[in-house]
Amino acid sequence: MWFFLAPVLPAILREFRVDPAYAGLLPAAFIIGAAVTQIPASYLGAVYGHDKVAGLGMLIFGVSSALLPLSPSWEWLLLLRAVGGVGAGLFFSTAGAVLIALRPRAVGSALGWYNASFNIGAFVGYYWGFVASAIGWRAAIALPGLLSAALGVLLLRGVGIKTSTSISRSALIYGLASFPFWGAVYAANNLTATWLHLFKGISEDLAGALSSAAMISGFFGGFVGRLYDRVKRKTYLLIGAPILAALGYITIPSAPLEVIPILVFLYGISFNAYITSVYTTASKRAENPASALAIINVLNMALGLHFSYAFSWLMTQWAKAPWLMLSALALLSAFSTYIVINRLKIY
Repeated sequence: MWFFLAPVLPAILREFRVDPAYAGLLPAAFIIGAAVTQIPASYLGAVYGHDKVAGLGMLIFGVSSALLPLSPSWEWLLLLRAVGGVGAGLFFSTAGAVLIALRPRAVGSALGWYNASFNIGAFVGYYWGFVASAIGWRAAIALPGLLSAALGVLLLRGVGIKTSTSISRSALIYGLASFPFWGAVYAANNLTATWLHLFKGISEDLAGALSSAAMISGFFGGFVGRLYDRVKRKTYLLIGAPILAALGYITIPSAPLEVIPILVFLYGISFNAYITSVYTTASKRAENPASALAIINVLNMALGLHFSYAFSWLMTQWAKAPWLMLSALALLSAFSTYIVINRLKIY
């Protein structure tokens, strides 16, 4: 449900008569809501149980998503998407803390599978355009919301996995290093389908399918996590991954259509390897892993969300411009992460 609106976004823009330059506001509204609740969620989870807070978040996310089809205007759609972000913010770091508690000796593998699950779900979301073509976009986005709400109720019945309430301040530096790459990937995941529809002239359904190649990397998430646990030179993952993504970004505008899925997969798996390494490194140094994940996510969201509407504005000026921006952002994260590694004297 993070990305299931991406393939139907062109239809939403047409129905509400919204200029494509403002398309990035919808994913930005979601991220604003998610950023607000990340750090409070880590504290509430430590006190009341990370699994229970994750369940509450999933319930809010599901109900707000199920209500999206009732939006009478673009403004209401933005508001409900922001509320959905609040639910996602309550869920994300607390669910990660639960997985870390279950796999304390294999944190990389646990978070690798977490990212894998996230990406596999997003992969399905990118094909939601085909469902929308069959039953309409309003009905199509209501169904996952109802399922999410039901799953949230099940999580609320958890045992209550608690940790220390301390806040991981050392995670701040990881968030500052990773936000450019995070922002680049979030913008690409939400708006590549729209870009392909507008500038490559392909149908919305096919555009969403091509965009889903970024999420195929989710099937390799467990492998990436195990790789982190076993590889001694983790610097290769932390610095090499964003450099590889930058090459993919800068090639997309001039690439033949049949090559684009490969390039999309390239930046997807590169980010998967990078963010799993960042999450694992930061959470291992924290007494409350949820707070480490939360701080990184808050900085990523608060600072990285702006690149979504920057992408949508730039593509109305020059088709290649947004991809040049994303490439520069990935390289900035590679350079920043190199500084962090040397400053903290790790790896």
